[in-house]
Amino acid sequence: MADPMLATSRVSMMSRVEQYLAHRRSLGSSLRTTAYPLKAFARFADAHASNQPLTCLLVMRWIARYTQDMRVTRNNRVSALRGFARFCQAIDPRTEVPPLALLSPKPKRRAPHIFSDSQVRRLMQRTRHLRSSSARLRSITMETVIGLLACTGLRIGEALGLRFQDFDARAGMIHVSRTKYSPERDLPLHPSTVRALQRYQSVRWEQYPVGEHFFVGPRGKRLTAENARHSFGCVARGLRVNGARTRPRLHDLRHSFATKLVARWAQQSAPVEHRLLLLSRYLGHRHFSDTYWYLEPERAALQSAAESFHRYHCSSTAPR
Repeated sequence: MADPMLATSRVSMMSRVEQYLAHRRSLGSSLRTTAYPLKAFARFADAHASNQPLTCLLVMRWIARYTQDMRVTRNNRVSALRGFARFCQAIDPRTEVPPLALLSPKPKRRAPHIFSDSQVRRLMQRTRHLRSSSARLRSITMETVIGLLACTGLRIGEALGLRFQDFDARAGMIHVSRTKYSPERDLPLHPSTVRALQRYQSVRWEQYPVGEHFFVGPRGKRLTAENARHSFGCVARGLRVNGARTRPRLHDLRHSFATKLVARWAQQSAPVEHRLLLLSRYLGHRHFSDTYWYLEPERAALQSAAESFHRYHCSSTAPR
Protein backbone atom coordinates (compact mmCIF):
# COMPACT_ATOMS: atom_id res chain seq x y z
CA MET A 1 0.00 0.00 0.00
CA ALA A 2 1.38 3.40 -1.00
CA ASP A 3 2.49 5.77 1.73
CA PRO A 4 0.08 8.82 1.61
CA MET A 5 2.88 11.03 2.96
CA LEU A 6 5.08 10.04 0.03
CA ALA A 7 2.28 10.79 -2.42
CA THR A 8 1.80 14.22 -0.86
CA SER A 9 5.50 15.04 -1.14
CA ARG A 10 5.47 14.36 -4.89
CA VAL A 11 3.11 17.25 -5.60
CA SER A 12 5.08 20.17 -7.01
CA MET A 13 5.08 23.45 -5.11
CA MET A 14 3.68 25.22 -8.17
CA SER A 15 0.72 22.81 -8.22
CA ARG A 16 0.15 23.51 -4.54
CA VAL A 17 0.28 27.28 -5.17
CA GLU A 18 -2.25 26.97 -8.00
CA GLN A 19 -4.50 24.93 -5.70
CA TYR A 20 -4.20 27.58 -2.97
CA LEU A 21 -4.91 30.48 -5.34
CA ALA A 22 -7.96 28.70 -6.79
CA HIS A 23 -9.27 28.06 -3.26
CA ARG A 24 -8.80 31.68 -2.17
CA ARG A 25 -10.35 33.05 -5.37
CA SER A 26 -13.37 30.82 -4.92
CA LEU A 27 -13.89 32.67 -1.62
CA GLY A 28 -13.84 36.08 -3.33
CA SER A 29 -10.18 37.14 -3.02
CA SER A 30 -8.55 38.62 -6.13
CA LEU A 31 -4.95 37.93 -4.95
CA ARG A 32 -3.49 40.18 -7.66
CA THR A 33 -0.45 41.07 -5.56
CA THR A 34 -0.15 37.70 -3.80
CA ALA A 35 0.02 35.40 -6.81
CA TYR A 36 3.31 36.78 -8.16
CA PRO A 37 5.53 36.19 -5.08
CA LEU A 38 3.95 32.79 -4.41
CA LYS A 39 4.65 31.61 -7.95
CA ALA A 40 8.18 32.97 -7.73
CA PHE A 41 8.70 30.99 -4.54
CA ALA A 42 7.19 27.89 -6.12
CA ARG A 43 9.60 28.07 -9.05
CA PHE A 44 12.51 28.41 -6.63
CA ALA A 45 11.29 25.53 -4.45
CA ASP A 46 10.70 23.18 -7.38
CA ALA A 47 14.16 23.99 -8.74
CA HIS A 48 16.14 23.74 -5.49
CA ALA A 49 14.06 21.47 -3.24
CA SER A 50 11.93 19.37 -5.54
CA ASN A 51 9.24 17.30 -3.80
CA GLN A 52 10.17 18.76 -0.42
CA PRO A 53 7.71 20.43 1.99
CA LEU A 54 7.66 24.15 2.69
CA THR A 55 10.11 24.84 5.52
CA CYS A 56 11.43 27.95 7.23
CA LEU A 57 14.93 27.21 5.91
CA LEU A 58 13.62 27.05 2.35
CA VAL A 59 11.78 30.35 2.83
CA MET A 60 14.90 32.03 4.23
CA ARG A 61 16.99 30.77 1.30
CA TRP A 62 14.44 32.26 -1.10
CA ILE A 63 14.14 35.57 0.77
CA ALA A 64 17.94 35.89 0.79
CA ARG A 65 17.84 36.26 -2.99
CA TYR A 66 16.08 39.63 -2.61
CA THR A 67 18.58 41.57 -0.53
CA GLN A 68 17.72 44.85 -2.27
CA ASP A 69 14.01 44.67 -1.41
CA MET A 70 12.42 47.42 0.65
CA ARG A 71 11.16 46.28 4.03
CA VAL A 72 7.54 46.54 2.99
CA THR A 73 8.21 44.31 -0.06
CA ARG A 74 10.00 41.72 2.07
CA ASN A 75 7.14 41.75 4.56
CA ASN A 76 4.61 41.28 1.78
CA ARG A 77 6.52 38.25 0.53
CA VAL A 78 6.70 36.67 3.99
CA SER A 79 3.04 37.46 4.75
CA ALA A 80 1.95 35.83 1.50
CA LEU A 81 3.98 32.72 2.34
CA ARG A 82 2.55 32.52 5.86
CA GLY A 83 -0.97 32.29 4.49
CA PHE A 84 0.09 29.75 1.89
CA ALA A 85 1.96 27.70 4.51
CA ARG A 86 -1.10 27.45 6.75
CA PHE A 87 -3.02 26.09 3.77
CA CYS A 88 -0.26 23.55 3.01
CA GLN A 89 -0.02 22.50 6.66
CA ALA A 90 -3.56 21.12 6.52
CA ILE A 91 -2.46 18.87 3.64
CA ASP A 92 1.14 18.07 4.61
CA PRO A 93 1.88 18.22 8.38
CA ARG A 94 5.61 18.53 7.65
CA THR A 95 4.99 22.11 6.47
CA GLU A 96 6.48 24.86 8.64
CA VAL A 97 4.74 28.24 8.87
CA PRO A 98 7.33 31.07 8.68
CA PRO A 99 7.40 32.84 12.06
CA LEU A 100 6.53 36.50 12.51
CA ALA A 101 10.18 37.06 13.41
CA LEU A 102 10.98 36.94 9.68
CA LEU A 103 8.98 40.13 9.22
CA SER A 104 11.00 43.33 9.35
CA PRO A 105 9.83 46.07 11.75
CA LYS A 106 6.79 47.74 10.25
CA PRO A 107 7.97 50.78 8.29
CA LYS A 108 6.35 54.15 8.83
CA ARG A 109 3.80 54.87 6.15
CA ARG A 110 5.12 57.34 3.64
CA ALA A 111 3.29 60.64 3.36
CA PRO A 112 1.11 60.77 0.22
CA HIS A 113 1.15 63.53 -2.35
CA ILE A 114 -1.78 65.91 -1.82
CA PHE A 115 -3.01 67.27 -5.14
CA SER A 116 -4.12 70.87 -5.31
CA ASP A 117 -7.26 71.65 -7.31
CA SER A 118 -5.12 73.31 -9.98
CA GLN A 119 -2.95 70.18 -10.28
CA VAL A 120 -6.01 67.99 -10.77
CA ARG A 121 -7.25 70.33 -13.51
CA ARG A 122 -3.80 70.21 -15.12
CA LEU A 123 -3.79 66.42 -15.08
CA MET A 124 -7.19 66.30 -16.74
CA GLN A 125 -6.11 68.79 -19.38
CA ARG A 126 -2.97 66.78 -20.14
CA THR A 127 -5.02 63.66 -20.83
CA ARG A 128 -6.20 65.33 -24.04
CA HIS A 129 -2.73 64.76 -25.47
CA LEU A 130 -2.84 60.99 -24.85
CA ARG A 131 -3.03 58.97 -28.05
CA SER A 132 -3.25 55.25 -28.76
CA SER A 133 -4.16 53.34 -31.93
CA SER A 134 -5.60 50.45 -29.89
CA ALA A 135 -7.38 52.63 -27.30
CA ARG A 136 -9.37 55.27 -29.17
CA LEU A 137 -10.98 56.55 -25.97
CA ARG A 138 -7.73 56.71 -23.98
CA SER A 139 -7.89 60.49 -23.59
CA ILE A 140 -11.50 60.91 -22.43
CA THR A 141 -11.33 57.69 -20.39
CA MET A 142 -8.38 58.91 -18.33
CA GLU A 143 -9.83 62.40 -18.00
CA THR A 144 -13.05 60.91 -16.60
CA VAL A 145 -11.27 58.41 -14.34
CA ILE A 146 -9.03 61.08 -12.81
CA GLY A 147 -11.97 63.40 -12.26
CA LEU A 148 -14.04 60.64 -10.67
CA LEU A 149 -11.24 59.62 -8.28
CA ALA A 150 -10.58 63.24 -7.34
CA CYS A 151 -14.17 64.03 -6.40
CA THR A 152 -15.21 60.70 -4.81
CA GLY A 153 -12.05 59.25 -3.25
CA LEU A 154 -12.68 55.88 -4.88
CA ARG A 155 -9.91 53.32 -5.04
CA ILE A 156 -8.72 52.78 -8.61
CA GLY A 157 -9.88 49.15 -8.47
CA GLU A 158 -13.35 50.26 -7.41
CA ALA A 159 -13.58 52.78 -10.24
CA LEU A 160 -12.44 50.30 -12.88
CA GLY A 161 -14.85 47.69 -11.51
CA LEU A 162 -17.88 49.90 -12.14
CA ARG A 163 -20.49 48.49 -14.51
CA PHE A 164 -23.16 50.39 -16.40
CA GLN A 165 -25.88 49.30 -13.99
CA ASP A 166 -23.84 50.79 -11.12
CA PHE A 167 -24.37 54.34 -12.42
CA ASP A 168 -27.79 55.87 -11.80
CA ALA A 169 -27.79 59.29 -13.49
CA ARG A 170 -31.35 60.09 -12.45
CA ALA A 171 -30.62 59.52 -8.75
CA GLY A 172 -27.10 60.95 -9.05
CA MET A 173 -25.53 57.85 -7.47
CA ILE A 174 -23.00 55.13 -8.14
CA HIS A 175 -23.03 51.72 -6.54
CA VAL A 176 -19.66 50.34 -5.40
CA SER A 177 -19.59 46.56 -5.11
CA ARG A 178 -18.22 44.75 -2.07
CA THR A 179 -14.53 43.89 -2.16
CA LYS A 180 -12.04 42.22 0.16
CA TYR A 181 -11.26 45.59 1.72
CA SER A 182 -14.62 47.30 1.67
CA PRO A 183 -18.37 46.69 2.05
CA GLU A 184 -20.69 47.64 -0.79
CA ARG A 185 -22.00 51.19 -0.69
CA ASP A 186 -23.96 53.79 -2.66
CA LEU A 187 -22.27 57.15 -3.17
CA PRO A 188 -24.02 60.41 -4.04
CA LEU A 189 -22.42 62.44 -6.81
CA HIS A 190 -22.20 66.14 -7.52
CA PRO A 191 -24.33 67.16 -10.57
CA SER A 192 -21.15 68.11 -12.48
CA THR A 193 -19.79 64.60 -11.89
CA VAL A 194 -23.03 63.06 -13.11
CA ARG A 195 -22.82 65.13 -16.31
CA ALA A 196 -19.20 64.09 -16.87
CA LEU A 197 -20.09 60.41 -16.47
CA GLN A 198 -23.08 60.79 -18.81
CA ARG A 199 -20.84 62.43 -21.42
CA TYR A 200 -18.32 59.60 -21.21
CA GLN A 201 -21.09 56.99 -21.25
CA SER A 202 -22.46 58.43 -24.48
CA VAL A 203 -19.06 58.46 -26.23
CA ARG A 204 -18.20 55.01 -24.92
CA TRP A 205 -21.44 53.48 -26.22
CA GLU A 206 -20.98 55.15 -29.59
CA GLN A 207 -17.45 53.74 -30.01
CA TYR A 208 -17.82 50.42 -28.18
CA PRO A 209 -21.51 49.38 -27.84
CA VAL A 210 -20.62 46.09 -26.10
CA GLY A 211 -19.30 45.09 -22.71
CA GLU A 212 -20.63 45.67 -19.22
CA HIS A 213 -17.76 47.65 -17.65
CA PHE A 214 -18.04 51.42 -17.63
CA PHE A 215 -14.42 52.29 -18.44
CA VAL A 216 -12.72 50.73 -21.45
CA GLY A 217 -9.08 50.38 -22.42
CA PRO A 218 -7.33 49.01 -25.52
CA ARG A 219 -9.70 47.48 -28.11
CA GLY A 220 -12.73 48.30 -26.03
CA LYS A 221 -11.91 45.81 -23.29
CA ARG A 222 -12.14 46.63 -19.60
CA LEU A 223 -9.54 49.21 -18.56
CA THR A 224 -6.95 47.57 -16.32
CA ALA A 225 -5.20 49.18 -13.36
CA GLU A 226 -1.87 48.65 -15.15
CA ASN A 227 -3.03 50.62 -18.20
CA ALA A 228 -4.55 53.34 -16.02
CA ARG A 229 -1.35 53.75 -13.99
CA HIS A 230 0.77 53.89 -17.13
CA SER A 231 -1.41 56.63 -18.64
CA PHE A 232 -1.44 58.49 -15.33
CA GLY A 233 2.35 58.35 -15.21
CA CYS A 234 2.45 60.06 -18.60
CA VAL A 235 0.20 62.97 -17.59
CA ALA A 236 1.74 63.35 -14.10
CA ARG A 237 5.32 63.56 -15.38
CA GLY A 238 7.13 66.65 -14.08
CA LEU A 239 4.49 67.49 -11.47
CA ARG A 240 5.93 69.04 -8.31
CA VAL A 241 5.55 66.48 -5.51
CA ASN A 242 4.84 67.28 -1.84
CA GLY A 243 4.79 63.70 -0.51
CA ALA A 244 7.53 61.23 0.41
CA ARG A 245 7.61 59.50 -2.97
CA THR A 246 9.37 60.76 -6.06
CA ARG A 247 6.21 60.53 -8.18
CA PRO A 248 2.51 60.99 -7.44
CA ARG A 249 0.19 57.97 -7.68
CA LEU A 250 -3.42 57.50 -8.70
CA HIS A 251 -4.11 56.44 -5.11
CA ASP A 252 -2.95 59.87 -3.95
CA LEU A 253 -6.17 61.28 -5.41
CA ARG A 254 -8.05 59.33 -2.72
CA HIS A 255 -5.77 60.73 -0.02
CA SER A 256 -6.20 64.23 -1.42
CA PHE A 257 -9.99 63.96 -1.43
CA ALA A 258 -10.16 62.87 2.21
CA THR A 259 -7.42 65.13 3.56
CA LYS A 260 -8.76 68.32 1.95
CA LEU A 261 -12.28 67.50 3.09
CA VAL A 262 -11.19 67.04 6.70
CA ALA A 263 -9.09 70.21 6.54
CA ARG A 264 -12.15 72.17 5.42
CA TRP A 265 -14.27 70.71 8.22
CA ALA A 266 -11.57 71.52 10.78
CA GLN A 267 -11.91 75.21 9.96
CA GLN A 268 -15.64 75.20 10.66
CA SER A 269 -17.28 75.63 14.04
CA ALA A 270 -19.64 72.66 13.67
CA PRO A 271 -18.60 69.38 15.37
CA VAL A 272 -16.48 67.21 13.09
CA GLU A 273 -16.91 63.79 14.75
CA HIS A 274 -20.06 62.66 12.97
CA ARG A 275 -18.64 63.87 9.66
CA LEU A 276 -15.57 61.72 10.18
CA LEU A 277 -17.81 58.74 10.74
CA LEU A 278 -19.67 59.49 7.49
CA LEU A 279 -16.36 59.93 5.69
CA SER A 280 -15.20 56.54 6.96
CA ARG A 281 -18.32 54.92 5.54
CA TYR A 282 -18.13 56.90 2.29
CA LEU A 283 -14.55 55.74 1.73
CA GLY A 284 -15.54 52.16 2.44
CA HIS A 285 -13.32 51.60 5.48
CA ARG A 286 -14.19 48.45 7.38
CA HIS A 287 -12.71 49.88 10.56
CA PHE A 288 -13.32 53.41 11.81
CA SER A 289 -9.69 53.72 12.89
CA ASP A 290 -8.51 53.32 9.26
CA THR A 291 -9.69 56.84 8.55
CA TYR A 292 -7.12 58.21 10.98
CA TRP A 293 -4.44 57.86 8.29
CA TYR A 294 -5.96 60.85 6.52
CA LEU A 295 -5.29 62.99 9.58
CA GLU A 296 -1.64 62.05 9.90
CA PRO A 297 -0.04 64.51 7.46
CA GLU A 298 1.36 67.20 9.74
CA ARG A 299 -0.62 70.19 8.61
CA ALA A 300 -1.88 72.83 11.02
CA ALA A 301 -5.35 72.80 9.50
CA LEU A 302 -5.77 69.14 10.49
CA GLN A 303 -4.62 69.47 14.09
CA SER A 304 -8.01 70.30 15.61
CA ALA A 305 -9.71 67.62 13.50
CA ALA A 306 -7.13 65.05 14.62
CA GLU A 307 -7.68 65.91 18.27
CA SER A 308 -11.44 65.77 17.85
CA PHE A 309 -11.22 62.45 16.02
CA HIS A 310 -8.95 61.01 18.71
CA ARG A 311 -11.42 61.95 21.47
CA TYR A 312 -14.31 60.44 19.51
CA HIS A 313 -12.39 57.26 18.68
CA CYS A 314 -11.37 56.76 22.33
CA SER A 315 -14.91 57.28 23.56
CA SER A 316 -16.37 54.94 20.95
CA THR A 317 -13.93 52.12 21.76
CA ALA A 318 -13.97 52.50 25.55
CA PRO A 319 -15.53 49.52 27.41
CA ARG A 320 -19.12 50.11 28.44
